[in-house]
Amino acid sequence: MNRPALLAALRVAVVAVGLAGHVAVAAFVFDLPPPPETGDGVPAGFAFAFALIGTAVAGVVTVVGYGLPAGEGRFRVGPLADRSSTYRLVAGGATGAVGGLALATGLAFLTSGTVSVAVWVTGVGFVVGGLVALALGGLAVGLRLVADAVTGE
Repeated sequence: MNRPALLAALRVAVVAVGLAGHVAVAAFVFDLPPPPETGDGVPAGFAFAFALIGTAVAGVVTVVGYGLPAGEGRFRVGPLADRSSTYRLVAGGATGAVGGLALATGLAFLTSGTVSVAVWVTGVGFVVGGLVALALGGLAVGLRLVADAVTGE
């Protein structure tokens, strides 16, 4: 079994699972009933909270999956496949956060109804995933700097 090819396939699979999670959450949001005219609407609120949690998890899986080692072979894809994992993690996190912000604050207000809510929820997921990836990338860079300072390199 070729380990670099397996890593590349794992990376592609993790990113695909994360993107499928976003699609599943958007489909879930389309099926949410509107809040009731009378009453407190607690069940709809809990369902919306579950959608936000689901999209945040999908965002983290997508962006962190992009930061996994690129490996070798035909699954070595992406514009930054020749860069380090930390570099891809930070670049993917920044792209996810900016793209999610554009979805949540731009495109969501250009649409209406349930589509607007689904776009907003997806944008929030990418923002959360991007911020987590940026934090993990910053932690990795900080640890590398401390390790280099300790070893004197």
